Amino acid sequence: MLRLREGDGSVMPLWARAARSLAAHQHRTAAGLFALLVLAYLWPVLIGGNVLLPSALLYGQPPWASGMTSAMFRYFNGDLADVPGTYHPWAVLARQMIHEGTFPAWNPFAFAGTQLFANSQLAWLSPFSLPLWILPLNYAFGVTAALKLWLAGFGTYLFVRELRLGFWPALLAGISFALCAFNVVWLTYGVFVSVSVMLPWTFWLAERIIRRGRAIDALALVAVVAVLQAGGHPGTQVHILAALALYVVVRLLFPTAEDHGGRLRALGLVAGAVALGTLLLAVVLLPAQQASVDTAGAVLRKNGGAGFRGSHVPVDAIRTALFPDWWGRPSEQLYGGGSNYRERTFYAGVLPLLLAMIALVSPSRWRTKAPLLLLGALGVAVPLRAPGVFDAVVHVPLLGAVQDQRMLLLFLFATAILAAFGLRTVLDEPRARRTWAIVGVGVLAVVVAALSTSTAGATAQDVAREVLHRARDVGPATLALASVAWWLIFVVAFAGVLLLARRGTTRARLLAGGLAALLVAFDLLHFAHGYNPMGPARVVIPQTTPAITYMQRHVGDGRIGGLADAMQADWSTMYGLRDVRGRDAPQPSLRFAHMWSALDPLDTALITRLSRASLNVLGLLGARLLLAGPDIDLSSNGVRVAYSGADAAVYRNPFAVQRAFVPQRMRVARSDNGELLVAFGRSFDPRRDVVVRDTELGTHPPLAGEGNVRVVREENAHVRLRAHLRRTGLVVLDDQLTPGWSVRVDGRPARPIRSDIVLRGVWVPAGDHTIDWEYRVPGLRLGAALSATALAIVFAWAILLWTRRRSAARRPGERALQ
Repeated sequence: MLRLREGDGSVMPLWARAARSLAAHQHRTAAGLFALLVLAYLWPVLIGGNVLLPSALLYGQPPWASGMTSAMFRYFNGDLADVPGTYHPWAVLARQMIHEGTFPAWNPFAFAGTQLFANSQLAWLSPFSLPLWILPLNYAFGVTAALKLWLAGFGTYLFVRELRLGFWPALLAGISFALCAFNVVWLTYGVFVSVSVMLPWTFWLAERIIRRGRAIDALALVAVVAVLQAGGHPGTQVHILAALALYVVVRLLFPTAEDHGGRLRALGLVAGAVALGTLLLAVVLLPAQQASVDTAGAVLRKNGGAGFRGSHVPVDAIRTALFPDWWGRPSEQLYGGGSNYRERTFYAGVLPLLLAMIALVSPSRWRTKAPLLLLGALGVAVPLRAPGVFDAVVHVPLLGAVQDQRMLLLFLFATAILAAFGLRTVLDEPRARRTWAIVGVGVLAVVVAALSTSTAGATAQDVAREVLHRARDVGPATLALASVAWWLIFVVAFAGVLLLARRGTTRARLLAGGLAALLVAFDLLHFAHGYNPMGPARVVIPQTTPAITYMQRHVGDGRIGGLADAMQADWSTMYGLRDVRGRDAPQPSLRFAHMWSALDPLDTALITRLSRASLNVLGLLGARLLLAGPDIDLSSNGVRVAYSGADAAVYRNPFAVQRAFVPQRMRVARSDNGELLVAFGRSFDPRRDVVVRDTELGTHPPLAGEGNVRVVREENAHVRLRAHLRRTGLVVLDDQLTPGWSVRVDGRPARPIRSDIVLRGVWVPAGDHTIDWEYRVPGLRLGAALSATALAIVFAWAILLWTRRRSAARRPGERALQ
């Protein structure tokens, strides 16, 4: 055995010396262990060269379906469909504009153009977005995910250490939160976890302020809140800041003996830090807020997101706190439970849940545990819509404007922290009977679950196979019994931890703590395994097909649209194709959504109806090419085949308007609904007609002009037209009119006219004229001014603290000289 000689001449084994070094630097040790945990989960993308992207799902739809093989099913997860449909194309577009040196104000590839900088879910200023902008993109997804999970674990560790619970409880809590259900199932979406991982950091610094009352901690909290607000998901931001406020208020109502800072001072420092950190990000928050006014997305999110399918979490979803795979999981193409997997999974690990129960039956440290218990209760009651509680929450400002079922994050975090209290109790009171009572509760849960499960169609071999390695062809009974078996395995393992701790020696307690943390790591790595596809880029990223190549060759003809499930919305951005569909945040105006009802009544990313009314809408939006599956014949709907192949069929819409045009006939509507009725009518021809509201006419008579117009220059936020009119008339640009667009005719400001429900128009006199449309992001200038002001305050505060510290450091020396 390799030995090293100590300074006093004694000889120590190398492993003992390493253990002593690790114990002497516990924070560094914890940081390294969390790095190993993240590496164990993400090694296929960090080391193996794979990509963290569920885009293999696209092989289930035209034009890629013909190239799908059975091997691709291992990379399928239907709950992640929005990633290739929105988040990945957004990142690619943003990265491209940044590399080109273009300010990303406007997105021309979705809807009929939409705001881009105001899309908060691109997280423009988040540190987690930086790898996406500078590293090779396929590798950057893995690096960003690893950084987030590591921060989630280490931040939780620091918070628990601040609560004086020790190394092993802090490590266990960090593992539980890092790989809890919320962070795993939302990982590839990016923005959700960019925000959620900052939760423990806000609590850690708030706890330091409460205990010590130091301004330096408040300054650090400003930075953490700024990172949180830059994360890009407003709902999770609101939930975390609301939880922080509740935690601080309850902690200050019931202070502990260790809280040395004044209550009002602590409250003021936390509130000031949150306000200042939020103000730092006004440059992105304010444009996003202004762009969301009167949009379909804002309406859907009212009353806690009641308009979303996933917001209705069934009561029995709480079962997933024990058995997350009771109904299967989408990565194995097994669905159930009455809701999607993301919105209903409350899993933080078996041991953390048992240890949290021990913390709740332990009589000690309740002043510190009380706010966590309250947060955990809210994290269950609100998602499950508990009467009274849910109604009260959705009437709180801001909370009523987001999807509150995702407050289950608070339950997961509270469980992880309470588990640390529970492990501390186990290590300090190894012979307490209440700990064994909790084991009995765990066994009872197994018995009840097993007895309540129908065993029809399940065999012992099937259950064992599902326990050892997940299968794709098992029935509900096998799934449920396998989940029960996993629970029993960890309950038995937990009993072993208690028996080891019961010996009472320092070494036994050390081993018990380490074994508990290791079991949690194994449990949650097993839970996370396979949920987020990590495959070779050449396999999971669809290739360009002949149908796509055809549309790229005709990109100048107009926009495209995919019928039914053909080419998921926004992925068309990857090929430089302008699509009329989209799910871009902020989601489109109510006017756009009402118009889209002719194509699909519920989803602006789908075209499920093809009629004269829908062709009119597609036509006025400029959709000339329509993509459909190869087995679909649309020739009877007034469109004609432009391309037909084994991958897909492309049809030409004869009603598509030109990029810019002078309408030959003007139709006047006296109400918003009247506009829709005109546009949907068979007598309306988008190529020659235009419909405008009577309020848009001003002093102009309802007469169409005569002439022609063409686009001569186009940039991200600027379009120049040249028009020749034989008489005064309306010139229409086939792009969406949103707040921020202004127009000049021959350099003089003119009034934008909303035409064809959502498009841009302007009155132009007879003759030759130049028309310039320019876009400025609403709220950007004010937001930048507020952010600059906040930054100046932060610098001034930091300089003041540094000056005071230097002055304090000089005083002892000055006294010594005196």
